[in-house]
Amino acid sequence: MTAVSTSFFRIEPDTDGNDLVAVIRDLPVTGVELDYRLPLPLYHQICPALRKAGIPVTSLHNFCPLPMEFLDTGGSGDLFSLSDTRREERQEAVKRTLQTIDNAHDLEARAVVLHCGRVAMPAETRQLYERFHQGTTLAEATRRWMEEKIAARDRLKPAHVDALCFSLEKLLQAADRREVQLGLETRYHYHELPGPEDFRPLLQKFEGAPIGYWHDTGHAFVNEQLGLIAEGGLLQNLADRLIGIHLHDAQGLEDHLPPGSGHINFKAFTSHLAAGALPVMELRPGTPVEAVRDGLAHLASCYLDHDDSGTL
Repeated sequence: MTAVSTSFFRIEPDTDGNDLVAVIRDLPVTGVELDYRLPLPLYHQICPALRKAGIPVTSLHNFCPLPMEFLDTGGSGDLFSLSDTRREERQEAVKRTLQTIDNAHDLEARAVVLHCGRVAMPAETRQLYERFHQGTTLAEATRRWMEEKIAARDRLKPAHVDALCFSLEKLLQAADRREVQLGLETRYHYHELPGPEDFRPLLQKFEGAPIGYWHDTGHAFVNEQLGLIAEGGLLQNLADRLIGIHLHDAQGLEDHLPPGSGHINFKAFTSHLAAGALPVMELRPGTPVEAVRDGLAHLASCYLDHDDSGTL
């Protein structure tokens, strides 16, 4: 069976962690991923409640929990940047990630999912998405514009990749001691790291360390729609290093939808999960519980759930 991320639950100032755990307990899941929107007090409330309910924590999404001083941000996997070229900012990202790794170890979670920052540039992603929605009449102009933006990204990228490697060296030492795997996640925006061509070199550089590829179905679908990666190519190329998958559906550029409500064929992931990758359904905040159930049922119908023990 599949784990579910706490991302689907809308967090309010008066949210009771026991209510969240009660909802998860009634879902047909084998575990839960704690996401970066959980504020510190709520995190401390739900962790013992999950343990008491016998619900294992499979993974944490960096940065978890959300520090109180950043409560007004609502949380973000990009709250700090592991690829920042400024030393102090990068060190802060490393320090916060080390805390998440410690938390994963304490909760006996298998993995920590990482966002790794972005290339500092005028990415103009809103303009890109507006061009996409305008359709085929501007397709050629959009393609040339995108080629120019990617060329600008690639000129600036090496310094950020070097900074990311400095961060990962420190993090992987801690992850190895804590017996936690680090998952480098598929990104949504073209200027975020790692880019499609960056995963393999990074994983080879840290060969033997507890690090792998974490596939995101919706993010990959969006990049396929934009023509930035070939359909199914990213997962196929990195299947040998896959440690987990965020499962959610997508339509056009809209993702984090319940499986079965968009255009993604989830049967395509069955063999990867059978090989041992950790499945986590990750939906947008405020998704109704019935829609969560429908998404889980759709995954089950696609033969993603192999047995009742959680063994894939």
